[in-house]
Amino acid sequence: MSASAYGEVEERFEDLVREFFPYQSFRPFQLKAIKFAYQTFKEGKIGLLCSPCGTGKSISVLTAFFAAREQNPSIGRLLTLTRAKNQLEIYSRELKNIKDHCGASFAAAIFKSKKEMCPHAFEDPKLKDIAYRDFLYYCKGMREGLFGKTCEYYERTYDGWKPSWQAYNLVGKIKKIGPLLPEETYEICRDAELCPYEVTKILTRYADIVIGNYNYILVDAIRGSILGKVGIRMKAVNCVFDEAHSLPYYASGLFSEELSSRSVRRAYKEVKNFEIDDLGFLEALYSIMMNFGKKVYKNYGLDVEQIIDGKVLTETLAEKLGVNHEKLGEMLQELADKGEQIRVKRSEMGKSPVSYLSRCVEFLSNWVGLTGSSYVRYVKVEMDRDQKKRVRLGIKCLDPSLAAGIINELRSTILMSGTLWNMDYYMDVLGLDRSRCQSLELPNPFPSKNRLILVDEAVTTKFEKRNEIQWRRIAAHLNQIIQKVGGRVAVYFPSYEVMREIAQLAKLEQPLLVEEKRTKILDVLKFLEENGRCVVFGVARGKISEGVDMTMEGKSLLSAVIIVGLPFPKKTEIQAALHKYFKQKFGDKAIEYTNNMPCLNALAQSAGRLLRSPEDRGIIIIMDKRAVGKFKRKLPEEWQKEMKAHLQIEKILARIEQFMANSL
Repeated sequence: MSASAYGEVEERFEDLVREFFPYQSFRPFQLKAIKFAYQTFKEGKIGLLCSPCGTGKSISVLTAFFAAREQNPSIGRLLTLTRAKNQLEIYSRELKNIKDHCGASFAAAIFKSKKEMCPHAFEDPKLKDIAYRDFLYYCKGMREGLFGKTCEYYERTYDGWKPSWQAYNLVGKIKKIGPLLPEETYEICRDAELCPYEVTKILTRYADIVIGNYNYILVDAIRGSILGKVGIRMKAVNCVFDEAHSLPYYASGLFSEELSSRSVRRAYKEVKNFEIDDLGFLEALYSIMMNFGKKVYKNYGLDVEQIIDGKVLTETLAEKLGVNHEKLGEMLQELADKGEQIRVKRSEMGKSPVSYLSRCVEFLSNWVGLTGSSYVRYVKVEMDRDQKKRVRLGIKCLDPSLAAGIINELRSTILMSGTLWNMDYYMDVLGLDRSRCQSLELPNPFPSKNRLILVDEAVTTKFEKRNEIQWRRIAAHLNQIIQKVGGRVAVYFPSYEVMREIAQLAKLEQPLLVEEKRTKILDVLKFLEENGRCVVFGVARGKISEGVDMTMEGKSLLSAVIIVGLPFPKKTEIQAALHKYFKQKFGDKAIEYTNNMPCLNALAQSAGRLLRSPEDRGIIIIMDKRAVGKFKRKLPEEWQKEMKAHLQIEKILARIEQFMANSL
């Protein structure tokens, strides 16, 4: 194709895009991202898009879908999946912008969780703090009349098995005035005394675009309930996974779970209070867990998993109960029914409809049922917030493709994130069909002068080098760097243990917030907003290092992000089992996939809290000499070019001072 002909094609494509793109100008590289997404939808591919923060990924994929649908009206529906609630609202607003811009005719069904869309959960105090799992049991029980009454919202939404005329009328209204934010749908449905979640499900039958969380594709039961029930075939679905760097961990987590000794004790009290015969099951289970816990604590201490053979638990349990394996299965089924009786009795008493007996039985059923080399079982001991030791049994899924394999059945899929730094990793561990895959990695859209990347070569958190001298040096360097930077600084550590060691030694003048396992993101944001000069200590892969916008009015609140050590995963038996599993599956890539990629992801996400808009400026500091060794070659080229490493803290401080002077 000649240069002039190519130019005409590009011009025609841009004209097509501008029909739906609601803004006057494109961000750097945004048109390239739109074209990639457009081709992925049009050709039915699996696209992996690495597009840094600030390139406008959400509006890009929506625009691309509308452009592709304009060219091919039978392209099917768009299913956009997010991990965080705030991302749902971003997509909702962008859809409104598109409709206002061009008047496009489309319907959108936008889901929050069933509990968040339930009027009872808002109105009934006993439902406010119950676990989501327990809420689902309660919802099912209400629909079936198990608690002495039925759900009036659900009953008005359906006439037998069909939607009621009230529901049909409301769906028509939402189609006409939408797209609506989930809160807006909730208000309209509650005023009409209809179930907001079920109305949104009915709307899905007519929706061109469905927005929800990852579970809507990855979980069989939810996929069948939401999509299958309204006749949507997977081959007619175009899907976007936002923040897809987290998809491998999320997919594995769907088939992973834990049971604590506290839950077993609560279940024991529960059956005593309700005079239910548990056939000796809970006392036997608790005794076995305590014996396991004593051995693990003696050999490993706290927060370290020891892998066990799953049969050891069930065989010991059967022996204590004096039954065989088949009889144990029958006992679990009988106890599951008794657990549901407890839910009903608690509800009748005006209490939360929870059942710890059900929780224990469900866990044991999964312990028995989830088989094969893709799963490991473990025991660990941890310290609770009340400083008491608790034993946990756990099931860990090693293979993300068990849940993510459904992606290959979709018409097209886009996996996008600002940090898909190794495309092969995602193709392999998610089990993607490589013959359908295509990828695009876009450069950082912000000027390089907006970011200073430094490495402190004088320190490391490498396990073999950890000692009091190293911790004191890190703490001293942190003090000096934070003092020089000023403003708000986020510091991320490889683990809670390392964070606690250094927090004890750091003598900071600024207000300090230290992340704990129960820390709420809203509390962190409030702390940052209220303190112009302050420090947040967090953990890489923790709740305040990923998917959190530390911003105010679209601009970053942070002046610097400091990453103490390289956040490699802990060397545990589970990590060794994962390496063995990946070695069998991926050969020589096993080390890269089990060790380096989790570290890179954690590093990228922690650093990604810094620059959130083109106007932001800030400093990234990695405090570990390993960052300039072989590890450096795994970083993006622009990082490799921009990184400045120094052994002397004085040179680091001078770099910081110069960078900050240039920003004035």
